Amino acid sequence: MTTRVKVDRLRDFCAGLFEGAGVPPADALTAADSLAEADLRGVSSHGTTRVGIYLERLQAGLINPRPTVSVVRETPTTVLLDGDNGLGAVVGVWAMDEALRRAADFGTAWVSVRNSNHFGAAAYYVQRAIAARCIGLALTNAPATMALWGGRTPFLGTNPFAMGVPAGQERPIVVDMATSVTARGKIILAAKKGEAIPPGLAVDVEGRPTTDAQAALDGAVLPFAQHKGYGIALLIEMLSGVLAGAAIAPTVGNLLAERNRREGLALAEPTVRELSALGARLGVAYPF
Repeated sequence: MTTRVKVDRLRDFCAGLFEGAGVPPADALTAADSLAEADLRGVSSHGTTRVGIYLERLQAGLINPRPTVSVVRETPTTVLLDGDNGLGAVVGVWAMDEALRRAADFGTAWVSVRNSNHFGAAAYYVQRAIAARCIGLALTNAPATMALWGGRTPFLGTNPFAMGVPAGQERPIVVDMATSVTARGKIILAAKKGEAIPPGLAVDVEGRPTTDAQAALDGAVLPFAQHKGYGIALLIEMLSGVLAGAAIAPTVGNLLAERNRREGLALAEPTVRELSALGARLGVAYPF
């Protein structure tokens, strides 16, 4: 079952929830916009279904609601940022805008980030580059939920990447994908709905192929294209984790499973119910 809502009202409502958790209005709107945009693109696994866990971690002190993003070191075209444990979307926008500012002067720029959190759909950031008539690339490592090729133990994250290319008067080219066969968030949604998942996406804790969404969450997702997806995920781990001096592989905190540890990095009906309950708890009127 789905519920249709006007995106502006949804965005404002979610921003109000974040403000209720101590996030400044501009940053709250950024975080809400990133999630609403994912829903608009049909990527509900990275949309407003994530509001609840973001709020839980803000209220537990695991995410800094008012980060001071700072430059650790820089050259004219490269920057290493410390995100001060802020919301991933807030830090991610800061990083992309810094890259675009430098690219305007030098033609290209690369920004690495450490000490941030889950930043949602990577496409959100490359769309900012497209709006500035630039080619954008965004990638990140993630908590260990994917088995290495031929293995069964979660070691790497689903390590997504996105690239956006402007096309003048035509629609831009935007590719946003995990290096697993599917994003783990889609399996989480299937588990919430009690739905099976297609074969070939994941293995259970014993390394056996499974179509049971919960067994897949307890086990591990699989890299796409076998060794090729594993290789790309490993390279992303080097670029976004090792190069930035951030948490890597199993040392990355898990957004959903570890509720007492920092990360170091159309609406489905369950989401509607969750948002309504969150609004009631924080005194923000649910408008739908």
